[in-house]
Amino acid sequence: MEPLLPVLEELGIGLVAYSPLARGFLTGHVASRDQYAADDFRQNLGWWAPANFAKNVEIAKELTSLAAAKGVSLSQLALAWLLTRKDYIVPIPGARNQQRVSENISAAELVLTDADLKRIDEIAPNGGIGGRIWGE
Repeated sequence: MEPLLPVLEELGIGLVAYSPLARGFLTGHVASRDQYAADDFRQNLGWWAPANFAKNVEIAKELTSLAAAKGVSLSQLALAWLLTRKDYIVPIPGARNQQRVSENISAAELVLTDADLKRIDEIAPNGGIGGRIWGE
């Protein structure tokens, strides 16, 4: 995906970031593959693959600590980070209720410092968690 960004920028094309919370991984509520039924579609996603799952949980825990230090949720931190990438990237997070919608919207007001962005990059190099792409 990253090689595509300069082309989008040059052509003035926006990018809608699908599943910016990694199908729930970046909400801070994923702890075990066992919390999901065997036929839950997420069990087939790269984020949930046995090779990626434990590392992704650790990444989420570290990011949750950073979010807590800023007084926000992991979801808000993740969305705010995405909004710092490029002006033409727009996330479309899902929300189960009005509270989550409000929380997601407030992420746009969160200011991430250079130190915050550096720490996020240390925790999740290349801006993501393992399994973002099929076969990864």
